[in-house]
Amino acid sequence: MKRRLFLATLLAGAALGAVRTSAQQGQQQAEVPPDRISLEEFTRLRAANKVFVLDVRYGIDRKIKGATHIPLGDLEARLAELPRDREIVTYCS
Repeated sequence: MKRRLFLATLLAGAALGAVRTSAQQGQQQAEVPPDRISLEEFTRLRAANKVFVLDVRYGIDRKIKGATHIPLGDLEARLAELPRDREIVTYCS
């Protein structure tokens, strides 16, 4: 229950500030304009292991379980760490 509440609070933090993009092989731009997803959609995609969760926040106290943390300022230098075969859900609140 606490885990669910924490995740719900975390994701709802900035009006569900999750941004979904898709990285195509050899491209560093979004396939579609970033959009927001609902907690329900995020939960469904994550349960099916269809998304890569990327946390780009600075100075975080709490980590998102299963997410990869790359601060936004480091992202360009670390693009090789991102998968090219799954959608990327970015948490940036």
